[in-house]
Amino acid sequence: MSTPEKKGTNFTEKLTPVRLVLDSPRLKSASEDANFTACKARLKAIVSLLQDNYSKWQLAQKRGTTICTSIEAIKTRALETKESCNQIIGEHRDTIYPNGLKPYAKKLRLIASIFEDITKSTEDSLRQLISLSRFPGSKDKVFYRSWHLSQYINFVEQLHGRYRKETEVKQYVARKWTGELPHCMSRADLICCTTAWEYPQYVDVWTSLTLAFLREESK
Repeated sequence: MSTPEKKGTNFTEKLTPVRLVLDSPRLKSASEDANFTACKARLKAIVSLLQDNYSKWQLAQKRGTTICTSIEAIKTRALETKESCNQIIGEHRDTIYPNGLKPYAKKLRLIASIFEDITKSTEDSLRQLISLSRFPGSKDKVFYRSWHLSQYINFVEQLHGRYRKETEVKQYVARKWTGELPHCMSRADLICCTTAWEYPQYVDVWTSLTLAFLREESK
């Protein structure tokens, strides 16, 4: 008489496999919320940096205007002295090239470098915003009042473009004051260079107004 065989239990048939569905609505929502929070925090830091940089830009603009005016005054007095003495440059060289020009010209070059640094910083902020827009669920979100991320990107693109063009003007003026204008014999050229610095062509009232909008939008 044979012993009955004991059938083995097939656990694989009794257990239901559990799968983690990564694209389930609940997990997807949690992921998007995390992205939104991270993007908003980074966006806040970028907006704060943009505001701080604009304050630095305005300060550098005022300081540069004062320096340009001082250089123009020093050079103008030198020209007036030459005319009154009615002597050639070689005989009156110290008056035509007063030593007072040198420290002012050096300061102006340093201030021009501030504009360049701010422009580079704004370009970096733009790259960060573009990277944030690639996060899932961040592109169409309203982070504060009404702006989507694309509107922040558009704003910073325009701001960077204006900074870049105005920086080129500032660098041109700084080069003129340290290169050509010490030899300049025309008051018109002196006034033209000071005016180019004092009255910005690109970073103007529009810039101030839109940054005020940005500040209100991001409260």
